[in-house]
Amino acid sequence: MKREIIILAVPGVQLLDLSGPLDVFAEANRILQRQVYTLRVMSFAAPVVQASSGVRLAADYQLSDAESYAADTFLIAGSPDIDVFTPDAAMLKMIVGLCQRSRRFGSVCSGALLLAKTGLLNGKRVTTHWACAAALAAGYPEISVDADALYAADGPIRTAAGVTSGLDLALRLVEEDLGREVALDIAGNLVMFFRRPVNQTHFMRGGDLSLTGRTALQDLQRWSINHLDTLKSVAMMAAHIHLSERHLTRLFRQQINMTPGQWLERERVAKAKLLLTEGKLPAKTIAARCGFSGPDVMRRAFTRMTGMTPVMYSKLLAER
Repeated sequence: MKREIIILAVPGVQLLDLSGPLDVFAEANRILQRQVYTLRVMSFAAPVVQASSGVRLAADYQLSDAESYAADTFLIAGSPDIDVFTPDAAMLKMIVGLCQRSRRFGSVCSGALLLAKTGLLNGKRVTTHWACAAALAAGYPEISVDADALYAADGPIRTAAGVTSGLDLALRLVEEDLGREVALDIAGNLVMFFRRPVNQTHFMRGGDLSLTGRTALQDLQRWSINHLDTLKSVAMMAAHIHLSERHLTRLFRQQINMTPGQWLERERVAKAKLLLTEGKLPAKTIAARCGFSGPDVMRRAFTRMTGMTPVMYSKLLAER
């Protein structure tokens, strides 16, 4: 059974959003020595698409060719400037039709912002690049946006987070189609994780304040990170900066769009990841150094933030 993969390249497409998934599917063909996947690039209107890097791509199809076309898998690749790209109603109708006629459909990175315009994501759990997640959630409150996930599946919809996670998405699709062993072989050949030991939280730095600055909040963040083992509460953070907890919460929300408690838990988990990477300390010691009251509390927070337990994380690190 041949499966056609069509990826829609918007003007200014991020090249890796497109080429990354295609290379995963192509590797499946190479390993199995037969053409399981037929790979196609679709443009909106022009026969050639210029990527954000300046590279020019020849499209196999144009969106206008797809009025009655059906793919096995249809994905929309993202672009750094996709938020200013506004397709007309006719184009959106064509995208809706192509999605509905495909066995599964979705997006890579900021492509979710375009797919959201179709209304097909309403009531669904999706992910996108962490820097776009807030805009997606605010613009489309009917969509359940998981800003931490690298990959999300809901019914026929498959979405990937930022850029390189398009490879993770494609690997999951291959696993769905051809099984775990083929997917493992692809991961090994492409020198990538079969399951990454981190979610998007690990990469979320763009929304933070730079810790090299000298604002009062930045001073508090630096102090908190250096005293995680003894910092027991948000109240201690507020006292250190001589503010009420309510005022501190308002300050955090205004400047980094999260509560002090959420930020503090994230930094505790980040330190736990670092300690797990550096050596084999007992769970009780790691928990204490990160400021958790015990290993069980650390495990729950770690799982909530990363989608896996500290033991699973350590095992994945060992398999690298």
